[in-house]
Amino acid sequence: MTDEKLWLLVSLQLSGEATPSELAELEMLKQHDPQANARIAVMQQIWAAHNMRVTGELNKAMSFDRHLQRLSNHLGAPVLQYDDENSPENAIAINNRRRLGYRWFWIGGGIAAALILIFFQMRPGNEPGSSPKIAGNTVSTKPGSKSKIELPDGTQVWLNADSKLEYKGDFSGKNREVSLSGEAYFDVVKDKSRPFIIHTRTVQIKVLGTAFNVRSYPADKTTETALIRGSVEVTLNAQPDKKVILKPNEKVLIGDAVAESNKNTAGDAVKTTNHEAMIVSNVHVDKKDQEVYETMWVKNKLAFDETPFDNMIAEIERWYNVEIVVKNKKLSANTYTVTFENKTLDEVLEGLQFSAHFQYQLKDGVVTIW
Repeated sequence: MTDEKLWLLVSLQLSGEATPSELAELEMLKQHDPQANARIAVMQQIWAAHNMRVTGELNKAMSFDRHLQRLSNHLGAPVLQYDDENSPENAIAINNRRRLGYRWFWIGGGIAAALILIFFQMRPGNEPGSSPKIAGNTVSTKPGSKSKIELPDGTQVWLNADSKLEYKGDFSGKNREVSLSGEAYFDVVKDKSRPFIIHTRTVQIKVLGTAFNVRSYPADKTTETALIRGSVEVTLNAQPDKKVILKPNEKVLIGDAVAESNKNTAGDAVKTTNHEAMIVSNVHVDKKDQEVYETMWVKNKLAFDETPFDNMIAEIERWYNVEIVVKNKKLSANTYTVTFENKTLDEVLEGLQFSAHFQYQLKDGVVTIW
């Protein structure tokens, strides 16, 4: 039996729409396939958490159920997800009891995507019929989409486009550790006994309870951490003796070339000055409304402050999930300060034309600038 059929049978059972023959088929499967029992248990947890949210009873759920629910709902939308139990979309989810609807609830909707991207891995040695053990979780966003999730400890994380967050288990150990590729804004729940540690390709960031932004895209040449409140300690992976403690409204910039080149052939760190390894400066603040440029994306604002043209184009590509080909190389020498809020791709490109003085064409998902 395929996973698609299994998901359909379970969803029909939970919704009360299953026929006697379908219930018998599901019971037969549970008796003869212990691994199916494990998958069904996970799906039942997600279903329960989903129903608690849409009926406004989320406060009665255990923290882990709340966590599963948020993960199961974050993938399908193109913008940041804010909890709104009274939204029209939730009302539709409650009332739609058609069989075809439940089929696509699992297969084509957010729950199915979450089941693919959140890896509930069975550890070796599990006995048949035993409960599944979660070895690791991965939450990711595609280009053109963003998301907000809640981690098991209550920490809030906003994921920017084309980003991935990984963590193990339910944070029951002595440290709360995650790995990030891309960009995320963290609002970390304070816990002095268990530090919150973020691993990126170039740095390790250690906090107790604070709010900050981390940007570490593989295609970028830098890694940036911007602190909004609290305190963070940033350490170079290649040079553990090189670290900096940020104050509110400070940021640290690390170039990949520095981070990777400060190792000798034996893998030992080569001593460099702190200035060469880490550049600390103030965050950029919009003088008009006093917002921090580094975190405006959380409010769905595409914001640039003295940003090089090439960096700006890379961000627009991620933001709108589009390929941009720049044929006018002279544009790379300029920087730009501009903010777009809830604008289409055409509106953004038209706005940039006035200051950058270029022409563009959008065809078959590719933007050509000359």
